[in-house]
Amino acid sequence: MEVYDALALDSINEIKILSDVRLIGCSNLSSFKSLQNLHVQFTLDGEMRGKITCFLCLDKHELNTTDKNYIFPLFVEAMNILVGKQVSQDKKLAAFKVQISPPRLSMISQKVSSASQPNIQHYELELSGHTFSILIEYNIEALS
Repeated sequence: MEVYDALALDSINEIKILSDVRLIGCSNLSSFKSLQNLHVQFTLDGEMRGKITCFLCLDKHELNTTDKNYIFPLFVEAMNILVGKQVSQDKKLAAFKVQISPPRLSMISQKVSSASQPNIQHYELELSGHTFSILIEYNIEALS
């Protein structure tokens, strides 16, 4: 019989992605809600199984096509770097062989809420001239 333990990743507080892109961890997440989100998802395989979904909260942001073409690739790159660093630096995951899929971006808007979600982290993504909320949901299990 296989036994699974739920894991939450919290080893990154702030990282600088590029000279004008910064990702900052936030602590207050009690009831964050966002109605307009696109998301990027990573699948974990190997000795760990699960998904990590990163939501870019677009509420109150009016973006033209030029802004979208600039911001969306940076969001995907930032999440790719963040997830890779979290998985490689998390003490709980050090003993596991983990494969992370390439990021899969969805442009279909989705509602997201942190209420009663224990496996969500909140970040602020600072891009030159813009600040966005990022919610990251972890559904990861390890065979023990």
